[in-house]
Amino acid sequence: MSPSSAARPFSTTSHVYPSHLPTLYKSGRLEKKFATATAAVVGIGYGMAKYKEYQEQQQYHNAETEAASRRQSEAIMDAYADRSSLAELEAAVKAYETHRKG
Repeated sequence: MSPSSAARPFSTTSHVYPSHLPTLYKSGRLEKKFATATAAVVGIGYGMAKYKEYQEQQQYHNAETEAASRRQSEAIMDAYADRSSLAELEAAVKAYETHRKG
């Protein structure tokens, strides 16, 4: 090979990318921060909504449990409340024994 027919060496001094790409790359940093902040806000909002839903379910469950307990107490009081006669007292003892067994 003669020196004149030798291939021209590769040069890295020429710009491979158009001149506007470095600008877009730098602006992407701001967009990446904005996307990260947006994802964080959405995640926090979702977590708060789920927590609020959980709290409402707990309150509903507690209200149901309290109402059931109150109904049971009222039923027991109705069974044992009036003991003015021997028959009512025997009925109260019978109700108490069935309640205790069941």
